[in-house]
Amino acid sequence: MNTPYINTSFLSGFSAIVLAKGGTPSKLYESVGLDKEIFIEESLLIPFDKFIYLLEAAANQLDFPDIAMQLARQQDMMILAPLSSLLNRCNNVFEALEVILKYLKILVSGYRVDIQVQQECLTITFDVELPHIQESVQYQDYAMASAVAILQGLLGKSHPIRACYFLRSERNQNRISEYSRYYGCPVAFNCRTLSLTVDSSVLHQDIGNLIRQINAKINSALSSYNEGIIDQVTKVISFSLANGSSNIKDIATAMNYSQRTLQRKLSERNTSYRALLDSVRFNMANQYLKNTYYRLTDIAALLCYNNLSSFSRSYHRWSGVYPTEVRKRVYSANIEKQ
Repeated sequence: MNTPYINTSFLSGFSAIVLAKGGTPSKLYESVGLDKEIFIEESLLIPFDKFIYLLEAAANQLDFPDIAMQLARQQDMMILAPLSSLLNRCNNVFEALEVILKYLKILVSGYRVDIQVQQECLTITFDVELPHIQESVQYQDYAMASAVAILQGLLGKSHPIRACYFLRSERNQNRISEYSRYYGCPVAFNCRTLSLTVDSSVLHQDIGNLIRQINAKINSALSSYNEGIIDQVTKVISFSLANGSSNIKDIATAMNYSQRTLQRKLSERNTSYRALLDSVRFNMANQYLKNTYYRLTDIAALLCYNNLSSFSRSYHRWSGVYPTEVRKRVYSANIEKQ
């Protein structure tokens, strides 16, 4: 396999939408070749292209073309939880966007987001290293809707999007009107880039109050989850590793706990932060190692190790073998299949 991964938390809310439309989530997962453990959320990663194929399958089988936009709109702000301390240091929208976009580029490997500032206009452009999904309706819808949700979280709806530009074609005037209402701005199709524009004046807006609102949303999302503390910590760790953070203080801050409180809560459940961190790293390492898209040095960095040697020692401690041995087996298996 040589396609990048994204975190399975991007599927948060998907099953509920499918069930509400009378569909069967497990059948949709199976139809695009996703393993059973993805469906029961034991895994922390999912191939990026299969995530898009899943949205396409749901859109077609449920006759629900807007599923990607609905999924993006209803997903909470937990994806930004590991950035809370960095965002709190930002003075304006431009600094916050730089922090968020740098994070997304790491979190979603192969996904590129660029900002271009002109005199009156800020343009955000989206691109992906997977040509076979670049033209997908669901990819474009999800990328655009997610970006708009993040921007509105930073700016509020008092600063509307100026325009949205899609690569794909759309001739149905009713659908074009629906898109315009959804985004609250003019939309254009058959464009050279997948992008959106806002007034550049927003870049220097103070966002202290808005950052506090985002933190409140994160805290509300945590408190409303049906998951236990172990699942919550596991989820936040999986996001935080992409942000280059693996220490308990940062995780506790992202969850609005003190370090001591988080340690106590985990101790009450007969586990520790170190045990959960090791579990998340081992889980993700096993998936990354099966995917030749990632070099061993990439994997070490994605799991927040300073170097490959540190990662190799940890992996040997967990499994009794070194990651180089696992990767050799993967290459050999791939050759046998050819």
